[in-house]
Amino acid sequence: MSLRTRILLLVLLATLLPAAIRTYILAGEREADITRAREQLQTAGRLIAEDLQDAVRSTAQLEYGLSRARDLDTEDRAACSAFLAGVLREYPQYTGLLTVKPDGYLFCDSLRTGRALKLTDRRYFQQALAAPHTLALEPAFGRLTGKAVLQIAYPAHNDDGAVKFVLLASLDLDKFMRGRFRSLPFESAVLVLMDGNGTVLTWHPQGETKPASSLAGSPLHRLAQRRDGQDGHAEITTDGVARVWAVAEPESREVPGADLSVLVSVAKDELTAAADRRQKQILAVVAVATLLAFILAWVLAEAGIRRPIKRMLDASARLASGELGARIGRPYSRGELGALMRQLDATAERIDLFNAELERRVAERTAQLEAANQEIDSFSYSVSHDLRAPLRAIDGYAQILKEDYSDRLDDEGRRLIGVVRDRAQRMGELIDELLLFSRLGRSPLAEARIDMASQVHGVIDEIAAAGTGPLPRIEVGALPAASGDAALIRQVWANLISNAVKFTGKRADARIAVRGSNMDGELVYCVEDNGAGFDMRYYDKLFGVFQRLHDAAAFPGTGVGLAIVERIVTRHGGRVWAEGKPGEGAVFFFSLPIPPDSTGNPA
Repeated sequence: MSLRTRILLLVLLATLLPAAIRTYILAGEREADITRAREQLQTAGRLIAEDLQDAVRSTAQLEYGLSRARDLDTEDRAACSAFLAGVLREYPQYTGLLTVKPDGYLFCDSLRTGRALKLTDRRYFQQALAAPHTLALEPAFGRLTGKAVLQIAYPAHNDDGAVKFVLLASLDLDKFMRGRFRSLPFESAVLVLMDGNGTVLTWHPQGETKPASSLAGSPLHRLAQRRDGQDGHAEITTDGVARVWAVAEPESREVPGADLSVLVSVAKDELTAAADRRQKQILAVVAVATLLAFILAWVLAEAGIRRPIKRMLDASARLASGELGARIGRPYSRGELGALMRQLDATAERIDLFNAELERRVAERTAQLEAANQEIDSFSYSVSHDLRAPLRAIDGYAQILKEDYSDRLDDEGRRLIGVVRDRAQRMGELIDELLLFSRLGRSPLAEARIDMASQVHGVIDEIAAAGTGPLPRIEVGALPAASGDAALIRQVWANLISNAVKFTGKRADARIAVRGSNMDGELVYCVEDNGAGFDMRYYDKLFGVFQRLHDAAAFPGTGVGLAIVERIVTRHGGRVWAEGKPGEGAVFFFSLPIPPDSTGNPA
């Protein structure tokens, strides 16, 4: 992640964190708005219930006064109806006023219908007769008007206490609730009056739910059945709108037997509209502030941070690529970045000085090394020339003695002359191998692709042509091609295979196996035999110069061959190791890097 991206993330965090806190606060305010609305709804419902109580109380007073009016205590039905019609005009909150004889038949009514209607089945009439000194109430839908009314019955008595008639006033619940609905402080308010059976008496404003509909068992009816001590509000969806509802009931002693519930609601969206508007405004401000902060941070990060850092990175990359004269250069930024740029340039200057000093020292060491190599070459030439001449002379004189004076020497003399010649020849071989060993570290490698199978078969043919004796059975397995100095690798094969032939010479069932494979990302080759083997306790001496693990008389040699093998393989980037057991044979391994193919990948 780039530095500029991190800065922008910090800016985003710095702007979003206050926004998240403010959103959390707004969520609390939103809940507070809902709580206040619930309280307002509860208060509105309670006031409407109290108004209904007052209306019932006023009706009771009106009926008490009318029960003593002479105009009602008459057998003149028309005059009685005319009187009630006049009263109704003065009290328009009622849909009708009427009187019922104790036998249950309608006597007179304010609408002057003149109908012969028997009302003995009406609960309010039955209650009025059963409890002659109290009001009897029953919510219903009027037979004559079809409107939701609250039937308020009052029994009128004669002087001896008998019921003369029942005076009935039908309070217009629809008109009553409509007037209260208009006073509610919410645009989406709904006002409902419901009886105890779940029947809707009024519903304002008109919606999908109509008066006289039964909501028995519905969430709204269950809310209406709650009584004191229970939560008087709930969130209920009606007519497809999520609403907050509150319920209130008139006091039963004021409205006996009516079992009415006043339900007031408002759409939840309206309750949260103000908080939602504030939240949108704040989010808009935060979005603009975040955008401006992003733009400012982008500009500052680009001019004050990214560009100076890019200059430093470019200069560092040029230094890493070997351009030691690379510098950041002026102008330097202010503050810590400027100090860092100056420090980097100063460090580059010191590196340049150190490099110059190092090059000077390397040149001196190179000159000394070249002089030493020349001395070594001179010494090698001197050794080769000065030692070979005496050895050739010794071998030559010994040969003359053997040829010219053999008849004058006894057997011991002839044996000693053979020993002298053998030792001189071995000394010559030792000098040749020492010279080869010393030159291996200095001569450059002639890299080429090597056919390992061809080299192995060529070495076997050379050993067979030397005529030192019958060869053991040699099995040559798969040998993957390698890359390196073909002449030096051939020397490795020659030393390892000739050693295997030498150390299996005393076995009748001698066997040698040569194979190779690609193992763990490198080429591994081995020469295995069932010859004399060696003790692994002396493994650390195996590849040393002049180190021998067997008797020279039984297995002649110079003790330099394996050291040459290790030096050649190491120069090729490989390694050499061996396993063996006395009398059971040995396995010599060497590894080489996998040569790249034409695509630069291992073959």
